[in-house]
Amino acid sequence: MTLVIVALVGTLAFPLYATLKKRAYFAACAGNLRIVHIGLSGYMLDHEMVWPQVASERFEQNHEEFEAWVKILKPYGVSERHWICPGDEDSMKDFKTGVKESDMTGSYVVTQFDEFPNTAFRWNQPWVLEMGAFHGESQGPNIVMPDGSIQQATALFRSH
Repeated sequence: MTLVIVALVGTLAFPLYATLKKRAYFAACAGNLRIVHIGLSGYMLDHEMVWPQVASERFEQNHEEFEAWVKILKPYGVSERHWICPGDEDSMKDFKTGVKESDMTGSYVVTQFDEFPNTAFRWNQPWVLEMGAFHGESQGPNIVMPDGSIQQATALFRSH
């Protein structure tokens, strides 16, 4: 009888565990995005409201771009680990196993703006986008907006 009860509780707890794990990853990811937003804001305050310029391919982060963003925002408290969503299993594996930084990429892509002051604030365009739906397809990728709010891309597109 005890074994049946333990099996029943285990069966009920397993889906709950998966849900809680996704929520924890989402919370950690949102925290990372807020830290990146703070770093970008700090950079712009120090550089007359000009967005940091990093050459990139559209929505495809490579090793060089990742290194550039890490270097630019490190003085503002943004470390390599802040660029990696815990739900991004491939990037987390690389980070945890000590893959050389020159071979790593992060989980987020930074929007490119021109070099004019205040451009990043002129449109309500995301500053940083998650490269995949690491928290479940129904939620979609996270994005950070100019005001620092974190939204899911699917919710943003449904509202328009």
